[in-house]
Amino acid sequence: IDLVGRIADRGAEFVSAKEWMRICFELLELLKANKKAIRRAAVSTFGYIAKAIGPQDVLHTLLNNLKVQDRQMRVCTTVAVAIVAETCGPFTVLPALMNEYRVPEVNIQNGVLKALSFMFEYIGEMGKDYIYAVTPLLEDALMDRDAVHRQTGCACVKHLALGVAGLGCEDALIHLLNYVWPNIFEDSPHVINATCDAIEGLMVALGPNVILAYTIQGLYHPARKVREIYWKIYNMLYMYAADSLVLGYPVIEDENENAYARTTLELFI
Repeated sequence: IDLVGRIADRGAEFVSAKEWMRICFELLELLKANKKAIRRAAVSTFGYIAKAIGPQDVLHTLLNNLKVQDRQMRVCTTVAVAIVAETCGPFTVLPALMNEYRVPEVNIQNGVLKALSFMFEYIGEMGKDYIYAVTPLLEDALMDRDAVHRQTGCACVKHLALGVAGLGCEDALIHLLNYVWPNIFEDSPHVINATCDAIEGLMVALGPNVILAYTIQGLYHPARKVREIYWKIYNMLYMYAADSLVLGYPVIEDENENAYARTTLELFI
């Protein structure tokens, strides 16, 4: 596999495009190999081939692959789409992906969301150029009735938030947080994990005090079910960013022997 990758990298013009396309499909099978070394080699070779013959042909066939029933195949395809995005630039892939999301079929839409999730994981801070383009699509995914849509949407938001942390996209991220937040009451463990992951990602990008403002409202709710999840999120904030939370706590008047003033913080401000 490495050898094929080297050829694609150094001497792609000596092999016809049709032949490269055929090799692409052989490689797709290898993306689900048991050994990690094989999977990693397949990933890098796929990137080289996409670079050699251009993203369009490869993308067309990959997006057709999202229509199949076999889940493993669809997951491999989404990884491949993300690799193409990384090597040829996200702008070559995003329009086709977002167009594909309009097909009203669960498998295809899930595949697109998963591809976006992998893509933002791969491209990291390049995501800041594309966050405003995908926000409406993620809104739709996070409002969907299907739990898997919301779960994958949360995974997208997590990778997106971690990628653009500190790059000034807070407006879009708060908007997405408003769509992620209602999912904290889900029963399914997978959805809950994805939602908490998204909130952790947003905590890094927006700062813990923004999340704290959302959390305080439910900490003393009369219903135990509600309190439980809110305390879980508060504990998460406390574990990851206890020092940053100091400036999020309310200002309380001093009592006789108890002083609540945070003098160093007030001096700093």
